[in-house]
Amino acid sequence: MSFFVEYGSSLHCVWLIIAKPESRIHLAFNDFDVEPQFDFLAVKDGGTSYSSPLIGVYDGTQVPQFLISTSNFLYLLFTTDKSHSDVGFQIRYETVKLQSDHCLDPGIPVNGLRHGDDFYVGALVTFGCDPGYTLSDSEALECEPNFQWKKLKCKTIKIM
Repeated sequence: MSFFVEYGSSLHCVWLIIAKPESRIHLAFNDFDVEPQFDFLAVKDGGTSYSSPLIGVYDGTQVPQFLISTSNFLYLLFTTDKSHSDVGFQIRYETVKLQSDHCLDPGIPVNGLRHGDDFYVGALVTFGCDPGYTLSDSEALECEPNFQWKKLKCKTIKIM
């Protein structure tokens, strides 16, 4: 899906991506540049706008490397205001089958890094942030028996 040309104003676009019940959805951001604070892409982990858990709301140029759903649905909402627009975005998605013995790749937080490439149940991976950022949660994640990871993100360090 793509809006990688200057997009219009006052848009309210919805995409519902559906995979087979035994699969999950891997969403990768190839390009992303929307007006900060006024235009945004909201991604929800499920098939409805109201009851599905929010994965994230993205604006400007800061997006994760990729996202993986915990169900076989992803709900995307792109909303713009009445004024300025930027270049837009290009997103690629594919379905991935759940493995019976390990978690899917947890990715790397925006403005961060990951240490560890073993994703089996009980395995630990650790994370850090680029200079000027700090983790909002713990540095280590453990692949849980339900084959899920806790979400992490880096936040800006406020200098007084």
